Amino acid sequence: MKIEISYKLPGESLTVTREKENKDYSLKVAAAKGRFRLSIVPKRPLVMKNAMLTIKCDFSETEHFFVNGYQSWTPAREYSRTEEMHSLDRVPGMIRDRFSFESYGDYWFRSYKKGELHGFTFAYTRDSFDDCDLFGSLNEENAYLVITYQKDRNRIVLESDCEGRKIEEEFVLFDFVRYQGKTQETLKRYFSLYGTCEAPEIRGYTSWYLDYQDISQEKILNTLKSVDQKDFDLFQIDDGYETYVGDWLDIDPEKFPDGLSGIVKKIHDKGLKAGIWLAPFVCEKKSRVYAEHPEWLYRNKEDETVPAGSNWSGFMPLDLRKREVRRYIKDCLEFYRNLGFDFFKLDFLYAAAMIKSSRFTRAEMMHYGMKLLRDTLADRRILGCGVPLSSAFKLVDYCRIGMDISLDFDDKIYMRMMHNERISTKNTLQNTIYRHCMDGTVFRCDPDVYLLRDDRIRLTKEQREAVVMLAHLCGSVYMTSDDPGQYDKEKKELLARAQKLAGAKINRIDKYGTKIVLLFTKDGADGQMIYDTEKGVLI
Repeated sequence: MKIEISYKLPGESLTVTREKENKDYSLKVAAAKGRFRLSIVPKRPLVMKNAMLTIKCDFSETEHFFVNGYQSWTPAREYSRTEEMHSLDRVPGMIRDRFSFESYGDYWFRSYKKGELHGFTFAYTRDSFDDCDLFGSLNEENAYLVITYQKDRNRIVLESDCEGRKIEEEFVLFDFVRYQGKTQETLKRYFSLYGTCEAPEIRGYTSWYLDYQDISQEKILNTLKSVDQKDFDLFQIDDGYETYVGDWLDIDPEKFPDGLSGIVKKIHDKGLKAGIWLAPFVCEKKSRVYAEHPEWLYRNKEDETVPAGSNWSGFMPLDLRKREVRRYIKDCLEFYRNLGFDFFKLDFLYAAAMIKSSRFTRAEMMHYGMKLLRDTLADRRILGCGVPLSSAFKLVDYCRIGMDISLDFDDKIYMRMMHNERISTKNTLQNTIYRHCMDGTVFRCDPDVYLLRDDRIRLTKEQREAVVMLAHLCGSVYMTSDDPGQYDKEKKELLARAQKLAGAKINRIDKYGTKIVLLFTKDGADGQMIYDTEKGVLI
């Protein structure tokens, strides 16, 4: 294993690269039972540029490479040796800038190179006999582990995502395990190091995929009439109730003239938990927060605001380093907590990791933000979404593991050229399969909604079947935006079949071209499911 450390001395522009300790620092190394830990101990203040470990390998022509994408909406799947990762290289700069595509993923701080596959936190290679070689980080509160497979050079490069971090005392650069064995057993061994998640499975309704932002008091109450406790645990109000994103204390008076407290009571009267959606780390340009508190917005070293994306009127990260911002976020969460909401879907959380500081790595800043949410909502259930997954480990009860479901299979043709984090049923189903291994350990997995309705949707009947079956096989959050009162006998029977898969143990996953084969056990019986990734159907 080759160790390479790059750093600057404060006030100097020269970057120094060393393969071992020198007059500026020393290293502490500990290795035992498949675990490797490396800390840097500065002898004077240093500003980190990079820390890399290089491992020589011998990849076969039929090797499978699993890559875990940056955040909830970034692809996570196995690649063949000939496949390349999708980047923004083919998107014109004007389009990238206009829609802030680079902000959603890791494009703004990672390069996508031909012949390389890179991911975060954990990764593995496996052969056709299912012999797996896994790397898994235990250092995500300090620095994200970036794992790059240089396929053509037969190398694995492990990087500590610590660029720009000022080091004045001992700092852990790497802490990871390397395990080998059968894939599912090896994944279980790694994630078991984090313990277990005791949150129950959730069956719920969310307003998003029925009316999107076009919701109202009347629509919500009409739908609530069709939601029964025997079929659901949760009724969630999604985006659209607030005046503007960021103005969480301003309920839209035209859409909800009586506010939300009465709706919460009606939800509870039906024996259901009440859920609410917020994006606590951002505000949009049309918001009152944006206009009245420009000092709350995160600004880069050029004193410019930084876009977090193009949703709504365009939106920006709030600067969590400011006490006033943290107080506002807590006040907003406590407002809905005091209204009686039991369940909080917190979205677009990756914005916290966009804050660059010499005092924090991306991982430290993100962890700080997630800890703020958890501490504020200590007695409530949290579903994290749009978040670097390892920053949500053990700090949320549930977490989205894929992109938003699209109402057709893979969105419009021109959208497929855009960023990885776009809505896509095709992509999110693969995320659902390959990230199932986290379920019940670091959190419970949310594969996003299933939709069985026939109207206002372009997914075929067979594709809708694949969505609901895979959601129940691989996840623990079973949400829909359908009016359950409209289900006919056939849909009810399909849902019942899917529900029987909940709690199954997946024993093996194989990929043969465009087909994924899942072998599982449920109630002592073995089962098999074959999914066609190109057609979006079960075989």
